Amino acid sequence: MKILIVDDSLLDRKLLIRTLMKMGITQEILQAENGEQAMEILATNYMDIGLILLDWQMPKVSGIELMAGVVKIPELSKLPIIMVTASGSDENKRAAYQVNPNLAGFLVKPYKPEDLLAAIKPFLR
Repeated sequence: MKILIVDDSLLDRKLLIRTLMKMGITQEILQAENGEQAMEILATNYMDIGLILLDWQMPKVSGIELMAGVVKIPELSKLPIIMVTASGSDENKRAAYQVNPNLAGFLVKPYKPEDLLAAIKPFLR
């Protein structure tokens, strides 16, 4: 199982990867710097990806736009998605769950490593 991290910030992606590694997560991690790149990765790796960690605010295709597209594609619609974003307003949370009622989690940056682990643990295999 692979984990796809989608975030336009290289620093945030590195921090997330480092946090996962420190927690003993050994799954292969793929990275995309925007939603457009994530769709390209999903097109060729969707059978292997078991979890998406998704930022909201990104250029080209935002996280919410990516998620709206993913849930409409039968092969991708069941992929667990956890929003990991600085856009943590109640309005944004409601919007995210409206786009994806099966959203697996919503973490606000800066997050605590134990909250990240609790959110992703049910999806690790």
